Amino acid sequence: MASACTFHGVIGIEHAEPYVLESKKRFWKMDGFVPISTDPEDSAGDLPASVFIFGGNNPPPEDGIYFVNARIVTTVNQDDTSLELYCVDDMQSTDISKFLPTVIVVGKVTKGSSELKDKRAFDVDITQYGIMPQQIARIRCFYPDNHPRLTKTPVPTAEKHVVVQGSIIKLTHNRCVIRVHDITLGPSTGVVEKQYDVEKTPPVKLKSFNWSSGKDKKSKRAKHADSDESDLSPSKGKKKAVDNVASSSSTA
Repeated sequence: MASACTFHGVIGIEHAEPYVLESKKRFWKMDGFVPISTDPEDSAGDLPASVFIFGGNNPPPEDGIYFVNARIVTTVNQDDTSLELYCVDDMQSTDISKFLPTVIVVGKVTKGSSELKDKRAFDVDITQYGIMPQQIARIRCFYPDNHPRLTKTPVPTAEKHVVVQGSIIKLTHNRCVIRVHDITLGPSTGVVEKQYDVEKTPPVKLKSFNWSSGKDKKSKRAKHADSDESDLSPSKGKKKAVDNVASSSSTA
């Protein structure tokens, strides 16, 4: 089976700065704060994290509070463990009153791209308990054009185990259509921890983020290039509604 560890929730961010891992891998790196208690009198503070968004050529996000979908990575430097969050889609500012929901699909591909008209799509049929046993969710996933994280990612074939993160765009052909934001392919023969050159700075000490700082100002967000094929896109009216939701969450 494919494996994944992801984060979906609200974080505070500060101090966005350029970060270049390789010549073609440019990010914005930010100090992040993950709430670990909802009790305002709890002295535990917030969990510090390094937050990365792909595409360092885009305008940096402002300090503020965001809802994010991200991959979780832990790094160890001597005896110190650090949390890293790699965002897989646009950070959504909490200044707006509506968020695009995230769908997570875990299962085996039933039809690969070679069996479908669209060569960027694949089907997954999920059987699970709803109000009774053995109810089915019929899902069609597709890669949007020019998504920076998916341009070189292969479309899975039938029988491949996958973990997909994405958003619903419509219902068609008896299936719920998901725009893929991130995907993990399996199975894997083992885990290899790849080391890369990062700043040898100690992890941020546990402290509290000013969670009221984002209430009085609008925040910017870096945006992925993201387009759809006409066969999978919603009708013009529905697509406009979806686009309006996305654009209303960004002032970048």
